[in-house]
Amino acid sequence: MIRLANVLIVDTNAGRAAALAERLGRGGYHAGIAPDAAEGMRMATAEHPDLVLIGQSEGTDPVEFGRALTENAVTADIPVVVFADQLTADLCDRALSAGLTDAIAMGCDDTELFARLRPLVRLAVMHAELRQRAQVAARFGVIARDRVEGPGAGNAAVLVIGDDAEPVTTVLGTAVEAVTCANLYEAESLLTGRNFDAAVLSFREEPESVLGFCSQVRNNPRLFNLPMVLLAGMATDPAEAYRRGATRVLPHPVDPVVLRSAVIALVRRQQLRWAIRGALNDSLQNATRDGNTGAYSRAFLDSYLAGRLEVARTQGRQLSVIFFSAPNIEGVRRQFGDDAALHLTQQVGQWITGLLRAEDLTSAFKANEFCAVLPDTPLVEAEVVMHRIAGVLAYTDFAVREVYQPVKVWVQVGCADARDDDDVDTLLRRARRDID
Repeated sequence: MIRLANVLIVDTNAGRAAALAERLGRGGYHAGIAPDAAEGMRMATAEHPDLVLIGQSEGTDPVEFGRALTENAVTADIPVVVFADQLTADLCDRALSAGLTDAIAMGCDDTELFARLRPLVRLAVMHAELRQRAQVAARFGVIARDRVEGPGAGNAAVLVIGDDAEPVTTVLGTAVEAVTCANLYEAESLLTGRNFDAAVLSFREEPESVLGFCSQVRNNPRLFNLPMVLLAGMATDPAEAYRRGATRVLPHPVDPVVLRSAVIALVRRQQLRWAIRGALNDSLQNATRDGNTGAYSRAFLDSYLAGRLEVARTQGRQLSVIFFSAPNIEGVRRQFGDDAALHLTQQVGQWITGLLRAEDLTSAFKANEFCAVLPDTPLVEAEVVMHRIAGVLAYTDFAVREVYQPVKVWVQVGCADARDDDDVDTLLRRARRDID
């Protein structure tokens, strides 16, 4: 059975825990239940789930138990969420101070629940990918980090968008650099020009285009990971806002402590993603790199993919592979020479890597061809990624050394997801069937 995530629920209330597990199951998550903190710690240490959700544990404060998980070397990289019947300002503040990843109200609907959990699952995937790459890199004599410590919110920048930005910047204070802009048009320009760790949308009266803006950001190849907090008025349906790409939807006006906790937690999460991305690059060294393209080598791909297939089989996880082939690079070679063709190939590989998530791996496969491995990704999502990247490449004018005109590439693509009986060769062969 395919699982989107393995979740551990720690809650003394057996009925509530079972109801939450059933609810998660409908979303494709597999949930185990621990009745108290001691069993929760044992299961978290032994099973290393993707997420830990903490309710009530007799004799143990949920936030303090969450803190214990974040301070345990074995479980420190597991996202930890406290859930309660009602979110209070005090609970949100304490959860933030304890280093917990989030706090969620039990009464939220499924749209919000899964919208809030999905980024945490991706964070767990990034941690797992870091461990996987470090393990494979070691076979090639490369020492790479297999974990990173969560950074604070220092040196973070938050874009506050709207005509009611001042209360937000006041709440955030000096915890982050708050950059303000009055409208969505100006926001587009600012987001294009620099990196932000989060965005907050705060309008006295929300423009009709605000949800469209959320969708636009979420579909942008460079911004799709940007956390967005929407302070929503009565006219906005929170469920629709989550569907359109908002990361967190809060009522407007909102308790200042709840707002600050939400934004700082998202900033920390974003900076952790950047830290993991940097650590993932540790494994890309001369021994694991393709000498021509700069991407991972074919030998690394074969070793890495064998391990990924084993994880997919034993843990019921999804795994997809995408191929990108650019046959017209040979025309560039014939017309402008080997150096021009090599430069173009390197750029194509860099663009593919840049348009994928940090946890996805790009490898050289053979001349003018790249393979991308997408862990914990179903085929339907991989196909969307494949066509998006192919479209971007097709519309890009490449500047190639010693070629004094823009160069276009067209790509052939192929995609497949892993089956239980796959080995490396059968999976790659099936993914390439539309290219060969």
